[in-house]
Amino acid sequence: MKKLVIWLVILSVIGFFTSPIMAQGQKEDVVTLRMIAPWADKEFEGFRPVIEKFEAENPGIKIEYRTGKPEDVATILSTQFSVKKSPADIIDTAWPWYIVQEAEKGNLLPVDGAVNYADFREGSLDQLKVDGKLYGVTGIGGLTIPEFNASLYRENNLTDPRNVQSVEGIMDLMRKVQKLPNVKAAVGTGGGVGWTNTSVIETWILTFGGRKMYMDLLEGKIAWNSADVKQVLRSSLLPWLQEGFFGEPEEVSIVTENMWRKQYGFFVGGTTDSLRFNNPPGDYAVFLLPGQKDIVMWTDYWFIPAYTEHPEEAKKLLAFLATEGQSIQVKGGGRIATYTNVPLSNYPEQEQMIMGVVGKNGIVPDMDDTIGGKFQTVMWDQLKLLWSEPTDSTLNSVLDTIESAAKETLTSK
Repeated sequence: MKKLVIWLVILSVIGFFTSPIMAQGQKEDVVTLRMIAPWADKEFEGFRPVIEKFEAENPGIKIEYRTGKPEDVATILSTQFSVKKSPADIIDTAWPWYIVQEAEKGNLLPVDGAVNYADFREGSLDQLKVDGKLYGVTGIGGLTIPEFNASLYRENNLTDPRNVQSVEGIMDLMRKVQKLPNVKAAVGTGGGVGWTNTSVIETWILTFGGRKMYMDLLEGKIAWNSADVKQVLRSSLLPWLQEGFFGEPEEVSIVTENMWRKQYGFFVGGTTDSLRFNNPPGDYAVFLLPGQKDIVMWTDYWFIPAYTEHPEEAKKLLAFLATEGQSIQVKGGGRIATYTNVPLSNYPEQEQMIMGVVGKNGIVPDMDDTIGGKFQTVMWDQLKLLWSEPTDSTLNSVLDTIESAAKETLTSK
C-alpha cells in the first residue's frame, strides 16, 4: 500500500509538470515546447517578456511554462529519465554539476552549434562540457564582489576604493575607515550558515592565487592544504584577519543593511543587492581587488533532455534564451548577463556602473555551490573557526579539514 501511495504521488506530480498552462487552442501545425524554470509570481513577470518575444518571432512555436525548483525537478526527472521520457523540452537549473551528471548518463541533448563561444564571458560555458561536447548554456546571474556605499568615502574625504591601484593601498584605506566614527569594522562579516566567508576565500584565491589555482581547487587537481594554497592565504588573507579588518558576524541581511548605513567599508556580497540599495542613486558601488582578473558568478543554466520530441525547436529556444533573452532579462535590474553582446544601454543605471567596473573580465563558478555536499558544509564551519582564531596553526588545521572533505565529496560524484 505504501508503494502504491508513493507512485500515485509521483504520477500526480508528473501530471502537474506535463499538463499545459499557456498554449491553448493553437493550430495543429504549431509546435508546443514545454519549459520548466524556477520563477513564479513577480519573478515570472520579469521573465514573461522573454517568452512573448520568442513567440512573436517564431509564430510556429508556442511555450507552455511551469514553475519548478531545481530540487523538485531533479526528483521528477530521475523518474522520467529512467523510462526515457521527459516532462519538458527545456529546463532551467542552478546546478552546473547536474547538467554534467545527466549528460554523462546520456539523458541530455548535445547543443553544440546552438551558440557561439566567443559571445560569452570567458569560462562561462566550460563547466557545461562533457567529452568536448556542450550540454547546456548560461543565462543571467549575479557576481560575488566587494560592495560599498560610496558616500562613506565621499563624505570623509577618503579615496574611492575603485580608484585604489595596489593591495597595500586598499589596506591603508581600510585602516582609515576603521578610525571613522560609527564604523564597526572595515569589512562586514556575514553570520548564519557561513557562506559569506567562502565568498571572501574565493575572491582572495582568484586575486592572489589566480584563475588556474581556483579552477584546480574546484576540480580537485590541487589540494587545499598544498604549500601553494597555504602560502597564498597566509600572505594575503591572514593579515586582514589578524589586523581586525573583518567585523563580528551579523546575519546577512543585517550586515548588508549596515554596510549601506556606512558602518562597514565594504562587504563581499553580491550584485543583486543593487536592487535593494538604489536610493540615493549612484551611492551603491562595487570594486575589484587590485590585480583581480576573474570574478565568481552564479547563474541559471538551460539544458534540453535527450527525450524531447522537438530537438530543433528546443535548440532554437535555448539559443534565444542564452542571447537575446538575456538582453531582455537584464532590463529588470539586479542581474548581469553572461552574453557579452548585451548592449550596455539595456542595463539600468546601477548595473551600468557595475559593468563599468567588471568590464568583460572572465568568470568562474561559485566554489562551494559547484562542489556542494560535505565539502560545502565543512568549509562553512571551518572558515568560521579561522575568522575567530586567525593564526597560522588554525589555517593549517582548517585547510587540512577542508581538503579531506573536498576529496571525499569529489570522489563520490
